[in-house]
Amino acid sequence: MKKIFLLFVITGYLGVLSAQVIKGRSESIPINIEPQYEFTKPPILYVDMKFADANGNGIVEADEKAVLTIVISNKGAGRAQGLKVKTISNNNDPNFKIDSEFSINEIRPGESDTVLVEMYAGMNVLTREHHIDITITEYFGYDMDPAALILNTLEYQRPEIVFSGLDIYDRGEGTVAIDYDGQLQAGEMVRVKIVIQNVGNNIAKNTVYQIESRDNNIYIDEGQGTIGDMKIGEIKEIWMTISPNKRVDYKGSLPIYITVKEDIGKGSLIGYQLPLALNQRPPATETLEVKADFEKIQQQVAVFEYKSDRYTSNIAARSVDAIPLTKSKRPDAVAIVIGVEKYENMPPAPYAAKDAQVMTKYFKDVLGIDKVITYINKEVSGFIFMNIFDPNLGQLQKIINKGQTEVYVYYSGHGIPDKDGKDVYLFPYDGKIEMLDVMGYSLNKLYKNLDMLGAKSVTVILDACFSGSSRASNMYIAENVSQTKGTRIVPREVRPWESNSNFSVFTSSKDEQTSVGFDESGTGLFTYFLVIGLQGEADLNDDKVIYASELRKYVSEKVSETSRKIRGEQTPQFYGNDDFIIVEF
Repeated sequence: MKKIFLLFVITGYLGVLSAQVIKGRSESIPINIEPQYEFTKPPILYVDMKFADANGNGIVEADEKAVLTIVISNKGAGRAQGLKVKTISNNNDPNFKIDSEFSINEIRPGESDTVLVEMYAGMNVLTREHHIDITITEYFGYDMDPAALILNTLEYQRPEIVFSGLDIYDRGEGTVAIDYDGQLQAGEMVRVKIVIQNVGNNIAKNTVYQIESRDNNIYIDEGQGTIGDMKIGEIKEIWMTISPNKRVDYKGSLPIYITVKEDIGKGSLIGYQLPLALNQRPPATETLEVKADFEKIQQQVAVFEYKSDRYTSNIAARSVDAIPLTKSKRPDAVAIVIGVEKYENMPPAPYAAKDAQVMTKYFKDVLGIDKVITYINKEVSGFIFMNIFDPNLGQLQKIINKGQTEVYVYYSGHGIPDKDGKDVYLFPYDGKIEMLDVMGYSLNKLYKNLDMLGAKSVTVILDACFSGSSRASNMYIAENVSQTKGTRIVPREVRPWESNSNFSVFTSSKDEQTSVGFDESGTGLFTYFLVIGLQGEADLNDDKVIYASELRKYVSEKVSETSRKIRGEQTPQFYGNDDFIIVEF
């Protein structure tokens, strides 16, 4: 009877379980059964993503933590149920740990939930690019489009402690000298200053030292101590007292060894024999100018990739190809567009070709200019600037009607200062820096010649820096293209806008600044916000007209704000008539 009763109880319990699952009350069952969801109305999901690493440089370095924050919001009328968030890297490095799967039971309309994806790079992490796929699915199929986080891990950057030199002091307190000659003789007691330096790419932390004699006839005092942290390139001095007795007789260096250890142990100086010999002056101290070699990683910081407009991220780039409909028509206008990204004899100007292609579309389809002449890379060679802009013989003067034609000029590429910094030049694809004043085209000459054309109006737009550096971004390091150092740019500027109210100039930065590239859009940062402004964002008073003053204000504020997040301050400049109408919608 007992066996039959037990069987009855179990069977009855299973019947209860089945009834509860059918009724959708699985949450009350104390066993692992998939939750049951009830469809009502569709949810509409939006996602905001942010990435932050411990030191804020956008790279996950050895022994560093990082967090990917994913905020999922439901802006629909129904509940989002049974959400799964997965993050998968295309690179398998056992020393790079990343949380991979999360579940959210539901997000009600108007509410949001946050997922924190924690990452950690161990001390043996490899230098690799990780393409981390982000998928967000919903039980009833109202999934998000895929997105990705692309980031770099960086192997441990070692400090490197080296011996730089030493000096012998045989006068003063704590010394007993036979001869005051700055040398060490047997039977003397002298003070020795040892110089060490960190020439590696990281801080040497909690550094300690020990100096040992391997001859019992050589006495050492102050042979160990604490140095503390040594910054990149930092020099430290270690003092000791040494006394070789009369039994010491060595022709070369004495058996005196120094060990300097930092707490990681990967950049220590171990058992280095000091170049300290009897009756000889030590070699001169040599120290180096040292900077962290971050060119190894090309400053490739974390970026997000996604196509859906329901994603946002730290710095979200809108599409530069979203051409708006406008009322602007300029039947008697001409635009010259020049973009030089690849140079024959100089480093590239990243994204300059894309800048020119984008601006060609905007001149045609937004500003309403039918005649747009574009030159890219190799097409910008030889004396092309003179051939276009010469007021007497150039191509431009042949196709304009004086007093009637509106002229627009756009240039993206290198701007090169001369050696004294008093003039700056646009530069062709095949130009040679040694022939700057011949092959380059002076900005003063450009302004003067355009003014001499007698056009109805002239608008010049320059996405180039004239500080002597190439364009920089998170993925590209600025390079010196002028082959000069420390040049202060004080150009003798021709200023036609002061006497001609129809002459306007937009430039991407101040003379001493570096213009920034915007990796997210694949254009210059200045050009990006210029075209986003022309999409309508610069219509600050919503009157369907963008004036030069509005475009100036919008671009200047956005570029200044965003450049500080990328590579430093960039401040666009505008000269001309604030009331000039750029676009009408």
